[in-house]
Amino acid sequence: MEQPAERSGPVVAVTVVRSGGFAGLKRTWEATAEDQSSAKDWLGFADSLPWGRVPSQDATSADRFVYRIVIVVRSEVRHEATLPESELTGGWRELVDRVQQQADAPGGSEPHCQA
Repeated sequence: MEQPAERSGPVVAVTVVRSGGFAGLKRTWEATAEDQSSAKDWLGFADSLPWGRVPSQDATSADRFVYRIVIVVRSEVRHEATLPESELTGGWRELVDRVQQQADAPGGSEPHCQA
């Protein structure tokens, strides 16, 4: 029996893109899980978030940050949300913090900025 081809790349990738603010800069962080155990931890946490109840951006917050969060599992988008900074609380804040910590750790992916 033929085995399915191995897919390259991480099992799970969690990307956070922060945009807006006074200068309008965009910054990206990415955390990845290369093995099933780490992927299970990331997905267990991510799946518990209220993806279907993401609030829209408040029109009065033009110069505030907006966060776009994307969870990709084996090259397929599993979850995607865009939140204004004012709604980045609780589990959303924890998810963003975890991604930033992994990306900023030695050996993590380099966060990058663009205008």
